Amino acid sequence: MHNLLAQINRRLRAFLPLLSSLALGLIGLTPLGMPYLELAAPSLALMAVFYWSIFRADLMTMLGAFLIGLAIDLLSGGPVGLNAMMLLLAHELGVSQRRVFLGSSFLVNWSAFALVASAAILAGWLLISLLYWTLLPVAPRIAQWALSLAVYPAVYWLLSRIERRWLRRMQPA
Repeated sequence: MHNLLAQINRRLRAFLPLLSSLALGLIGLTPLGMPYLELAAPSLALMAVFYWSIFRADLMTMLGAFLIGLAIDLLSGGPVGLNAMMLLLAHELGVSQRRVFLGSSFLVNWSAFALVASAAILAGWLLISLLYWTLLPVAPRIAQWALSLAVYPAVYWLLSRIERRWLRRMQPA
């Protein structure tokens, strides 16, 4: 019985990166009732997927990043596939450079996130502009990028606490 409970506990903990990323994505969709802020809300799911792709790539898979993005797309009413593409981009950039980021300081990680957020937000802006066949205003995307950079330290702190508390004892698969 103890082995069964331990196995269930381990499997539930393995879902924490996916669940925390989805939860942050849903929080990011919550309307705050402030005009124009929804256009420039920080990309919380992007932060979470980037973080987990570096620190627990064994638990944050491409499929997980895609499904989180797809759920956000469906719930937001935006173009289906846009957030999925942005999260896949963040996942791949995080995983491809994780050896560099794992041994680096928070400042290096934050700078890397700034580059990833730049690429993802720019790609999203370009795709939406192409979809509507017009150049959309750039100011909301710049504001989204700046807010994402400002909020990233708090999200990093929160996810690192989750990792230390519930995932450090788990060996990567």
